[in-house]
Amino acid sequence: MAIDLGQRVSSLLRDVVPPDAQQHLLNAQRELLTALFLIYEHQAGARRTPARRQVRSRRPPRLTRIDLK
Repeated sequence: MAIDLGQRVSSLLRDVVPPDAQQHLLNAQRELLTALFLIYEHQAGARRTPARRQVRSRRPPRLTRIDLK
């Protein structure tokens, strides 16, 4: 879907934007799509992590209170 949208925009701008600028715009589009994909993967991984943490048992605290008499 994003590639199709990019192709449509580039065909519209082909007459207005010089060829060098078109190449820069395509590179920027590619970087933006890559960044969005990585952000999505990171967020999806962050959502899975708490479920794993719940499976583990809690450790007892390192410090314990000693009552003095």
